[in-house]
Amino acid sequence: MSASAVGFFLGVAPGIGYTLWNLARGQRALEDARRTAHEHGEMLDMASSPRLRFYYLFKPAQFVCPQDGEGVRQAKMRLLAMRKSFIGRHALGGLLVIIGGFVGVAIGLGVG
Repeated sequence: MSASAVGFFLGVAPGIGYTLWNLARGQRALEDARRTAHEHGEMLDMASSPRLRFYYLFKPAQFVCPQDGEGVRQAKMRLLAMRKSFIGRHALGGLLVIIGGFVGVAIGLGVG
């Protein structure tokens, strides 16, 4: 494998690791939200509803519906509270991947 390829993979590794860490953190928050809804005898299933995922990402004002029960409403509000930081961390991870890839290739080309 060429030095530039090794540099690329070593350069993108921190950004990918950061993004995976953020995904794991988001998954834990989703499990906590599901648990909150379940404690109230309700169900929050983001995996089976593309509409919920779309509203969470692109239309947060419509994410909480008037017909939601108290447990689902609390769960959704917890998810909305971490939405901005979750998306921001993902954007930062993507930026780290892009910059790390270029820097890694540049260093690899300089070494090789």
